[in-house]
Amino acid sequence: MLSSTDVLVVGAGPVGLLLACELRRQGVNALLVERQPAPSYFCKALGVTPRTLEIFEDLGMAEEAIDAGVWLTGQTSFANGVETASQDLAVSGLPYGFLALPQYDTERILEACLRRHGGTVERGFTLTAFAQGTDDVQACFVDGTGAEHRVSCRWLVGCDGAHSVVRKGLGLAFEGDKYSMTFMLGDVDVGWDLPRGRVYRFAQVEDGQLTNLLVAVPVRGSPRRYRLSTAVPETTGEGVVELGAEAQDAPTLERLAAVAAPMLPAGTRLSDLRWSSTYRISHRIVPRYAMGRVFLAGDAAHIHPPIGGQGMNTGLQDAHNLAWKLVLAARGLAAPGLLESYSAERQPVGREVVEQTSRAMDDAIANRPVSQDPLARESQLFVHYRTSPLVRDDMPAGAATEAEAPRPGDRAPDADGLRRPFVARPVRLRDRLGRGRHLLLAYADAGTAGSDYAAFADLLDALRGRLGDLAAGVVLLAPDARPVDLERIPFLSDAGDAFRRAYGARPGMVWLLRPDGHIGWRCDRPDSAGLLRFLDRIVSVPAAAV
Repeated sequence: MLSSTDVLVVGAGPVGLLLACELRRQGVNALLVERQPAPSYFCKALGVTPRTLEIFEDLGMAEEAIDAGVWLTGQTSFANGVETASQDLAVSGLPYGFLALPQYDTERILEACLRRHGGTVERGFTLTAFAQGTDDVQACFVDGTGAEHRVSCRWLVGCDGAHSVVRKGLGLAFEGDKYSMTFMLGDVDVGWDLPRGRVYRFAQVEDGQLTNLLVAVPVRGSPRRYRLSTAVPETTGEGVVELGAEAQDAPTLERLAAVAAPMLPAGTRLSDLRWSSTYRISHRIVPRYAMGRVFLAGDAAHIHPPIGGQGMNTGLQDAHNLAWKLVLAARGLAAPGLLESYSAERQPVGREVVEQTSRAMDDAIANRPVSQDPLARESQLFVHYRTSPLVRDDMPAGAATEAEAPRPGDRAPDADGLRRPFVARPVRLRDRLGRGRHLLLAYADAGTAGSDYAAFADLLDALRGRLGDLAAGVVLLAPDARPVDLERIPFLSDAGDAFRRAYGARPGMVWLLRPDGHIGWRCDRPDSAGLLRFLDRIVSVPAAAV
């Protein structure tokens, strides 16, 4: 194991793997350390949201994830064997659908991505202590033989789960509580005639009161394979663990079948148990995600009921938000306060997820209808940072913009059908997003003057002067535009008007998209001074400019 690194990531679950992938891709020295000596095949998380698939696309692994998963087409609910509700997952307008992908496959694909970027997982090392200095963090590990190993790093990120050693070392409270019930999970083959691709909820109700609930989610491997989750009747909670850790006393196939049988359709048979576990559900969150040079992400910072499949996805987006900021810091480019913005942006998101899923869990326990809006909530496409110090809107008051146009802090929408001369196939705007870069966008039409094109290019020059290879730009052209080709900034034709509609674009408008795919800055004109004022929030001012 290395004795020093830029970023030390503790915990090689999906969150730690994604963070290490993004850092290694940008050339940052990142050491990923995992306590377990080998990967686990216990399926703690299963749902992958459309927003997470966009992140996987940025890393070049979306297709592999899709090939290993099952698309979810909807949810059907039963009470005492009678169908009570059915909802299809409408994916029109979404970049992707909702995918069922076992956590072990997510980890396998992410680890392969990490290897492609020259990284590895150091397994079998347990973090025992760490101490922050002015310029570094010193961490101590023990291996399987009891030998100690010390690592010096500039930043430490705890992705080490619900029982995080990093969180405890920071002394941060994990605010919240446990639910009293104990649950069991099982990966089994289910013999029934229900259509594939749906999530099924089977309620057992007596005298109007919910006595138990079973949820079946499809798992790729065979058309009959599902992960079942249900409460353990009349349990004390002894000998079980909170969600996110593997149980020691796993239920047998016979025990799982006996509990599930009263809720399942008549004649259903369970077989081929691959793994099982018992667990408890908690709802907890830390008051802040960072202290000094130490950060928390994923279950180390927030845990909550699994309704809606938000947990792993929220953690992956923690990592996605933190990664580009650590890249700038590692390159010596980060403005003061950039790293502190991670907690400011992500802790409110985590708190909202904990509160929403806890309310939904309370509704389910009380046998009240569970309100779900897959488009607005479970897709995670509408998470925003509008109040963040890292966004700025320089549109003048009263400027003509579409009411529905995305604002700074919002996720940047995609636009397809873009064309480039001498290139046969159309392209998408998302093809240029991400990869650790800030992306400058400008919009031009027939009335755009040659001086405006020069101003767009000057803007890109200013951006590159501050960010170097972490900056890119493109001008989107209305179909009637007559561009002045200065060969200083690329052009894409908005042939189908998709960009204008998605962004509420007006001639001369400019946007700066952050590496995590959110709009950072918007202006009605190519204002270099305005851009540089905004960049001061993100990038340190070069010494020559001071």
